[in-house]
Amino acid sequence: MDYWLEEFLPNTFINCEEPKTEISAIIVYEINRLFDWVKINRLKRNYPNNIIIPIVAEHLTYSTGIAIELSLPALLIKPLQKTKFLRVIKKLYTSYKEKQASTLTMLELSQQITQDHTSPFREAFLKRLIRGEVESEQEIIQSSSFLSRHCIPNIVFLIQGYIDVNEGGPIPHDASSVITNVFHQNFASKAPLSFLHFERYLLLLMRIPNEYTSFKHWSEGGACLLEVIEVLKKDYGIHLFMGIGGVFQDAMQVKESYSQARKARRKPPVHSIHIRFYEDLTKQEQLQKAIQYIEDHYDEQLTISDVAKYINFSATHFSRLFKKETGRNFVDYVAFTRIIKSLPYLRKYDYTIEKISFICGFNTPNYFSLTFKKYVGISPTDYRNTQEILFK
Repeated sequence: MDYWLEEFLPNTFINCEEPKTEISAIIVYEINRLFDWVKINRLKRNYPNNIIIPIVAEHLTYSTGIAIELSLPALLIKPLQKTKFLRVIKKLYTSYKEKQASTLTMLELSQQITQDHTSPFREAFLKRLIRGEVESEQEIIQSSSFLSRHCIPNIVFLIQGYIDVNEGGPIPHDASSVITNVFHQNFASKAPLSFLHFERYLLLLMRIPNEYTSFKHWSEGGACLLEVIEVLKKDYGIHLFMGIGGVFQDAMQVKESYSQARKARRKPPVHSIHIRFYEDLTKQEQLQKAIQYIEDHYDEQLTISDVAKYINFSATHFSRLFKKETGRNFVDYVAFTRIIKSLPYLRKYDYTIEKISFICGFNTPNYFSLTFKKYVGISPTDYRNTQEILFK
C-alpha cells in the first residue's frame, strides 16, 4: 500500500503511528481487531479536519456499520485492489485540496481571530460579558476560539475625554485610535487589553496580573496609566477622564466592574481629576444618603449642618467622617459636584457663564470660574471651546 501511495503522489504521504494535523490530509487505518474502531473514533475526535479511511479485515466486515455511525467518507475491505484503492484516495484527496484552498480550517480561523483585536466575534462576546448576558462557564470556554483565556478581562475602565484645541498642534483625526494606540504601546508587555465603543464611552477591558486584587495595588500598571494620560495630553492635546471598577477574576462577574466604573466616573475624585476608583467611594450607608442629598440639592445653598441634620449626625462628627470616607472636605466635595453638573450645560447649551453658575448653585460667576479652573485646570469658557471626543 505504501508503494501504491508513493507512486500515486510522491512525497505526499507518510507512514506514522500518530498523525499530526498540520501534515496529514488523509488517515488510512487498518481495522484488524474490533477494538480498532475505538481508535478510529479517537482519531476522528482528535483530528476533525482530516479524512479517515478504515481498511477492514475480512473477518470483521460485520462491524462496518460503525463507519456509518461515525460518518466516515469511505470504507475499504481487504483484500485491497490497487485500482479501487487509488481511485478512492484520489477522489478524497482532490476533494480535500479543493476545500483547503477555498476555506480556512477552524484552527486557522481561530488563530486569525485571536490575533485580530477588532474581530466582530471578539467584540460581540465582550459586549455580552459586560452586559451580564454570559451566563455559563461553557460560553467562556467556547470563546477560546477567538479570545484566549489569558485575555479575558478582569477589570473595566470607562473613559471619556476632550481635545483642547487651544493647546496648539495638530488635532487628531481619529482620537479614539490615538488613545488605543498609546495604551497598547505602554501596556503591550504588561497586560492584555481590549477596547469597546459602548454607548457614548470608550471602555478599556484589561486583565491585570492575578496577584493584584485592585488596580491601585499594581504600581507598575499605575505608572503606565499616568504615562498614557501625560503623553496624550502633551503630544495630542487629549485629556482623559476615567472611572475604574474593581477586579473580578470570575469572568461572569466582569459586568460588576463595568457597573462600578460607571458609578466612579460620576463622582468627585480623591486625588487625580483624571482617575476615579470605585473603591474610593464610601460604603457607609448614612454617608451614601448624604452624598445623594448633595447631588439632589446641588443647586441650593447647602451647609454642612443641613446635610448632617438630614442623616441625624452632628455637624462635627459628620465633617470628620465625610473627609475620611470621601477624601475631600464638605465644601470641596459640594463645589466639585457642582462643577460636574455644569459640564453638560457648557457642552450642550448656549447659556451664558452667569446663567450656568446660577443654575449650578454658585453664588457668583466669578466664583464659578475660579472654582472651575481650580479643579479642571482651564476656565469654563476654554472648556466650552474644547472638542468632546465622541466614541461611536
